[in-house]
Amino acid sequence: MIRPATAPDLLQVYELLEALRQESIWGTIPVSPVQAYVHAKLLTILHDPMCHLSVAVGDEAVIGVCGVELCTHRFLPGLLYLAEWALYVLPRYRNYGVGKVLWHDALRWGQAQGAYGACYGRITVQTGRKCVEEIMWRVFAEAPVHG
Repeated sequence: MIRPATAPDLLQVYELLEALRQESIWGTIPVSPVQAYVHAKLLTILHDPMCHLSVAVGDEAVIGVCGVELCTHRFLPGLLYLAEWALYVLPRYRNYGVGKVLWHDALRWGQAQGAYGACYGRITVQTGRKCVEEIMWRVFAEAPVHG
């Protein structure tokens, strides 16, 4: 089940974001997040009308998370777009479409808010636990180049 995140979800969301950090290029940066700070930021996100944080729930626990925010282009202030800042699914729940459903939920939310398109990371190479991402752009009025 996909639903908006709530305050009681935030500890599990933090754990998923930490797992995402470890599996991505961010894990190579020698900085450890402070849980209290991240929790406070996530609480702010829950109440920010420019942000959307959704979770996938399975087996009575949060198994995936997707965080996006609405942004405006620096030089085109009328251009509102969706920026993905986190999309993560626990490894044992991958390849079942959970991430795709989370992402489509975020896209629907962005379109409902009037976003022109979306900017997001797409994994292009995965070696062991490390991933290489490519930044992608999708215009909502056009068919996506990939799933």
